[in-house]
Amino acid sequence: MDWTWSRWETPPKVLENKQVKILWDFQIQTDKMVVANQPDIVVVDKHQKTVVVIDVAIPGDSNIRKKVHEKLEKYQGLKEEIERMWGMKTTVVPVVIGTLGAVTPNLSRWLQQIAGTTSEISVQKSAVLGTAKILWRTLRLPGLW
Repeated sequence: MDWTWSRWETPPKVLENKQVKILWDFQIQTDKMVVANQPDIVVVDKHQKTVVVIDVAIPGDSNIRKKVHEKLEKYQGLKEEIERMWGMKTTVVPVVIGTLGAVTPNLSRWLQQIAGTTSEISVQKSAVLGTAKILWRTLRLPGLW
């Protein structure tokens, strides 16, 4: 199974093999009504019987701590429902990077909970490049200058 795509392309909604299932922007059906049931990424490790709910935000640098708190609160109900329905230990991981690359001191700890080799510097670089791309497109608008 080929799991490669461009950084700027949207990946498939579901990727799965014998070890793991990855859900991208996928609505999780729950028995009990929860406020938020569509996180950015859900990683289900079938062998370890664990679930990682990942939600990403790129707010202004001054709002990163507030946004981390919002993400943890927002997905608490979904976390509890997944643990109850699927019988798997579930963790909510807020990946919050400021538009100019600012991060909280806890980002490295959050990223360690995601399988693979995601580094703090790589997510900061992605956020800053995304900000630069938006600025570049905006500043090239005809009639702006």
